[in-house]
Amino acid sequence: MSRYLVFLLILFFVNNAYSSIDEGKKLFTEKRCVTCHVVGRGKFVGPDLWNVSKKYNKSDLIQWINNPDQIYEKYGKKPFNNGYPPMPNMNVSISESIKIISYLDDISKKVKKGSKVSIKGSVNNYSSTEAAEYEVQLDTVMADKVLNTYKVATSEGYFLIDNLEGNIAYKIKIFHDGIEYSTDKFYFSPLELNKEVELTVYDSTMDSSNIEIESTHLVVNYDDKSDVVVIAEIFNIYNNSNMIFFGSNDSRDPNREIIELSLFNNIEELNFPHRNTSSFKISDDSIIDTIPLPPGGRRIVFTYVTKLDLLGSTISKKFLNKIPSLTIIVPEDKVDLKIEGLEYSKKSSEIEELKDQNYVTYSMSKIEIGDKIELSFSNFQSFFTPKILISAISVIVIIFLSIFFVKKRL
Repeated sequence: MSRYLVFLLILFFVNNAYSSIDEGKKLFTEKRCVTCHVVGRGKFVGPDLWNVSKKYNKSDLIQWINNPDQIYEKYGKKPFNNGYPPMPNMNVSISESIKIISYLDDISKKVKKGSKVSIKGSVNNYSSTEAAEYEVQLDTVMADKVLNTYKVATSEGYFLIDNLEGNIAYKIKIFHDGIEYSTDKFYFSPLELNKEVELTVYDSTMDSSNIEIESTHLVVNYDDKSDVVVIAEIFNIYNNSNMIFFGSNDSRDPNREIIELSLFNNIEELNFPHRNTSSFKISDDSIIDTIPLPPGGRRIVFTYVTKLDLLGSTISKKFLNKIPSLTIIVPEDKVDLKIEGLEYSKKSSEIEELKDQNYVTYSMSKIEIGDKIELSFSNFQSFFTPKILISAISVIVIIFLSIFFVKKRL
């Protein structure tokens, strides 16, 4: 019986170990470690993380991933490694940091150091123009800077580019009828040697009548370390035609204007997690997508923060588009939300990945151009910490004693 229990315990710990590694692999991409680091293929934006646990102690690694500023403060050096930019805070928890380290330890044993990669691709022609061969342009990208450009011709619509370095990001583009078709910037994972890509070309149109926003979502969270509300805004846009919509442009600006989306005021740290910032025109109250929209759907995601003060924070905007459905998801146990300007329904929501938090969903529908919305956030719990309460009591005592001594003198 005891042997059976030991066997079960072994299985439990082995399964947990593999689970931690799998979750670490997922986090390595989700937390955008992959945008700056490779494993076993040399330097990238940041250092190569091959056998990183043999170079630094585990407590430093955890702290480095969780809060890099603490490491810089601890060693009095920023950046810690010369020749690299300082690592930003990527909002990774301690438990998530441990899982990423487990993944790095595991993958360091499996990866082939210095391995080369290849890209195989095809061009699908859905336009009325007869199929032709294309010149494919491959850009190597470091952060948002193009370092090198390579060109290769297709053969019967296919192309192959091999013997490439794995410690760089890539982007592929072609031109058809004067319109650029391109992939997003992409990376190779540590064990990935080959990647397949497809580019599809269409007839083009400037008719915007088939372009619509299907839905919009605001996902709200609260960062208690920085005392800010963090918001991810998601627009689901759809092109109902069978042609690529390439919008309009000013003769002085080569970038196309595909769709304009309104921004809230009183926000900071605007960021586009899945796109280069350069693919948008940004003003104080709106962003404009500049990448032509092919048939089907496109999701535009951007994030920002609004700082809370003693009275909270209020943001507002005027809608520039018709929106059939707007949903706002808020962790009710972390931040309070008040909505003005639009009618809404409210209900509790369960999010599978965040079962330990209480979320509520605010739903709005049939939003028209020119409608306005105002969101007021507060988190009074953060202002009633023991330190603040003691300070407040001290101030009250000082005021009371001052009044007492003044009266006594009189």
